Amino acid sequence: MKTVQLILALLFGGVFVWSGVLKTADPSLFLLNVRSFDMLDDPYAAWMALFLPWLEIFCGLAVVTGVLRKSGLLLLNLSLLVFLVAIGQAWARGINIKCGCFGPSDSVSNYVELILRDLVLLAIGGWLLVRKPAATNPADG
Repeated sequence: MKTVQLILALLFGGVFVWSGVLKTADPSLFLLNVRSFDMLDDPYAAWMALFLPWLEIFCGLAVVTGVLRKSGLLLLNLSLLVFLVAIGQAWARGINIKCGCFGPSDSVSNYVELILRDLVLLAIGGWLLVRKPAATNPADG
């Protein structure tokens, strides 16, 4: 079971590191993606576009390395809940969003796919959060 837990932690954290790095590659494009949700006005949308990728990178690295893993898992799981609410409200309002979760995309929003993906990630992240750590690490938060 420890091997499964380690693999899931590496995959879960890696997804967020990868996602964050893709967003930092073009912050202005990610800002357009944030604005497409029509939830935040500027300057808050701009702050979100600058802050969120780095949160994902650092929390993902915490999960992958095991340093402050619980803290990284908690923040990423909370982020997933916020993403689910944001996607749900956009769907309810009929807004065609550009998610930007994994780089640039011109495709039409597939809300069911986005929600299912986030629910799978939330299930993995939640499971990792409540599981006893596979290895004891005194720096684990």
